[in-house]
Amino acid sequence: MAIFLDILTRVTLPIIVMVALGWLLQPKLKLDVGTLNRLQVYVVMPAFFVHFLSSGNQPISVVWPVFYFGLVQFLILIPLGWLVAMICRMRWGLGPVMGLATAYANVGFFGVPVTLLAFGADYLIYQSVLTALMAILTCTVGVWILAPPGTGGFAKLRAVFETPLIPSIVLGLLLRGFEIRLPPLLSQPMELLGSIFTPLALYTLGAQVAATNAVRFEWGPQLLVLSLKFLAAPALTWWICQTMGLPRDVSDVIVVATATPVGVLITIFAAEYKTEFEFLSTAVVLSTALSPIFVTAWILAVRLF
Repeated sequence: MAIFLDILTRVTLPIIVMVALGWLLQPKLKLDVGTLNRLQVYVVMPAFFVHFLSSGNQPISVVWPVFYFGLVQFLILIPLGWLVAMICRMRWGLGPVMGLATAYANVGFFGVPVTLLAFGADYLIYQSVLTALMAILTCTVGVWILAPPGTGGFAKLRAVFETPLIPSIVLGLLLRGFEIRLPPLLSQPMELLGSIFTPLALYTLGAQVAATNAVRFEWGPQLLVLSLKFLAAPALTWWICQTMGLPRDVSDVIVVATATPVGVLITIFAAEYKTEFEFLSTAVVLSTALSPIFVTAWILAVRLF
């Protein structure tokens, strides 16, 4: 119990405090959440990816298992959530949404600070690769799942690939692979911008939750998606890590990342395509509120077992 409380107070609750700050101040400050998100996507996240992917101490070869694993995990968890929704006879529209909510965790805005506090800066390269991969898969596979026929999926995909996120990931990996160090004139601004990713991301998450008025509680489906997100997905992820023979430290980071709340990114596409937006927004709010208990429990579990 003492270890649980120590992890809770040192790792997960400080993160929730930052989210709560954005949630509490948003009604008064009324910041434009869209602008905060664009600042993250176009400036802070690219700098974060370039800096941490290029400056990690681990050889570039260690990130490829994370990449392969992310693909396998995504392609297993989406059908799992979809199938469970069908077995439980949920309405048809909840199937793909339940699948995405099960597969896509908040590995960026929430997972990065968790990894930093729980495992240390050296492990951020794993989290960076996982964050990048999940963002790409959500913006591609997720769009195709959520977008009704004839809603311009190609235009949305083109817009995603026009952002600097993917080029920044490629650049960071190339710099690390060829062991190229950027001159201080470039590396220091990248490091400074990347360093604000965690507080800005958490504050933005809180502000976005506060700005979301479309919250509708459906206790049966919500309890189901929370069970899939916090229990089934991390447990299955642990089993996949063991099956694939991933190193212990890598699998620990991935399992804990999977236990983070439902990712906010999918609510953006759900709102765009008017596909169960209220359900997903409620899942984000509930999973974020409950995350200190479950994320702390999974951190404790991977440390003990």
